[in-house]
Amino acid sequence: MKTLTTLIAIVAGTATLWGQTFRVAVEAVRVDVLVTDGNQPVAGLTATDFELLDSGVPQHIDSLGVEDVPLSVLFVLDTSYSMHGAPLQHLKEAASAVIDLLSVQDRAAVLTFSEFVTLRAGWTRDHAVLKRAIATAQALGATSLHDASYAGLTMRDAVPARPLVLVFSDGNDTSSWLPGQSVLDVAGRSEAVVYGVGLVTKKEARPGFRLDFSSGLPPTRARFAGTALLDGFLPTLAAESGGKYLDAERSEKLRDTFVRIVQEFRSRYLLSYRAQSVSATGWHPIQVKLKNKGGKITARRGYLR
Repeated sequence: MKTLTTLIAIVAGTATLWGQTFRVAVEAVRVDVLVTDGNQPVAGLTATDFELLDSGVPQHIDSLGVEDVPLSVLFVLDTSYSMHGAPLQHLKEAASAVIDLLSVQDRAAVLTFSEFVTLRAGWTRDHAVLKRAIATAQALGATSLHDASYAGLTMRDAVPARPLVLVFSDGNDTSSWLPGQSVLDVAGRSEAVVYGVGLVTKKEARPGFRLDFSSGLPPTRARFAGTALLDGFLPTLAAESGGKYLDAERSEKLRDTFVRIVQEFRSRYLLSYRAQSVSATGWHPIQVKLKNKGGKITARRGYLR
């Protein structure tokens, strides 16, 4: 097991970010896209149904993948003291249910966090290893949500696959070294798709989080400059990566929520293109649209070269 100090040393360099294939001009940019009609994923689309703009310039989509691409699922699970008892047991059952859904080609890893971030299982296809790692978690300590999310975004699987980071927390950050801005900055440069799950009841107001620049890693992009408070860290992180945030509301619903996330993720489209007629450096905003079809597009907002 590795604590936060070890993990931060491992992931401190941004060269290890998920899917940094776009740093080499001849290599492909991959964009993971969810298309929905209401709450239902839209199936059966082809590359010709999409229009993709990189920095406002139309791009040719070289390939489109759906279910044939293996998954790399990273669990980032809150095991702080507030999860003691039934909530922790429900969380373990939810994560184990996802492992049961993984195919023989899929891989997964397990991070848990309280005030420490602990790597319980590295990348593996061995379901027994993953389930043992989940079963041994205990509810102790405070909540380092920012630090754990940063570690999850930068813990890249060496085997090519579609990266899903499933981040669960039952509350706001209370003990991280990193400010939220640093994590959002990494999410904007990563191919990993974050699905965030929280336990926020309807009676609870979701507080925002401060973009504190006084400690931790300095931000490399100023898209959030001047913003002191956002609607919530996990919803913002998920949106930044092209993923989604879901309120489970009760721990008994965690299993169904986790299973629905993986099922929806498998229905997403993986678009690949080689950027043409755009700058070789800087921030590249991405727009994905549908041609002559209805549906809502959810995708990451861009990438950094």
